[in-house]
Amino acid sequence: MKSSRIAWQVTSRLNSNLWKPQGIGGSGDPITTGPFVFDSSDPSSFCVRIDTDSNGDLQQVNRGLARTLSQGIDTLPNRTDTANALNSLPYDASPWTVSSSGFRNQVEGWADPNGPALHNRVHVWVGGDMSPASSPNDPVFFLNHCNVDRIWEAWMQKHGRIYLPAATAPAKLKGHRINDKLASFVSPPTTPAGVLDVSAQYVYDSLSV
Repeated sequence: MKSSRIAWQVTSRLNSNLWKPQGIGGSGDPITTGPFVFDSSDPSSFCVRIDTDSNGDLQQVNRGLARTLSQGIDTLPNRTDTANALNSLPYDASPWTVSSSGFRNQVEGWADPNGPALHNRVHVWVGGDMSPASSPNDPVFFLNHCNVDRIWEAWMQKHGRIYLPAATAPAKLKGHRINDKLASFVSPPTTPAGVLDVSAQYVYDSLSV
């Protein structure tokens, strides 16, 4: 019964309009449908120009976008998984690692690699260019991360604009503490504290799961 339910879920997700030619295309190495198909004879076509090698180092390439939908893992997170994450407390806890309990780990997806992880599970399910550190090559990366941000906003509206680790946390967490500087290629430096409330910049139409 469980296997048939998983098979139905896989088929249902793969048949989503998102992966059709009128959406963002489907699987392939490279993909052959949708608006992000690479055409070597057309310099204006979508092209992957930088990816990472087996060591995680950046390298220059000139190729099409790759996806392996549902091959790395069977299922995507569902509404129940998201609702459970929204009920998770605290935001984070010592030792601030992949073994920590709380909302951050459940949403990030390290708490249980075989469980209902949200963010990481999407990366693995999409596969291809979504798997390495150069995952922003795939436009679906931004759909995933916008939804993670939406879920975080829903959590903060439910539990308060709380972020841990605090400024007094160990120095080994530099870059992650609430007042540590966050660097960006496209915007001025900020801190985790500076992005706890982004309502002045944007709001979500819906925070429902």
